[in-house]
Amino acid sequence: MFESLNPVILILLITSSLTIGLILNQNESSKDSPSNQNSSSSTNPLETLTWICFLVQLFLLIIKIKINES
Repeated sequence: MFESLNPVILILLITSSLTIGLILNQNESSKDSPSNQNSSSSTNPLETLTWICFLVQLFLLIIKIKINES
């Protein structure tokens, strides 16, 4: 099964798992400290990492689609 995985699909799987974990972590941390949301105007570093993972996934998905078309 894993022999047929190309590197793009493998990286997509890893970043998908990482993004889901980061989102779940942010949801749990926001439940723990509701008063922190109003007082903080800076971006959470985990939120920045989540957006970076999401953008990497988007670009890799576009590359995968282009590879499959040719």
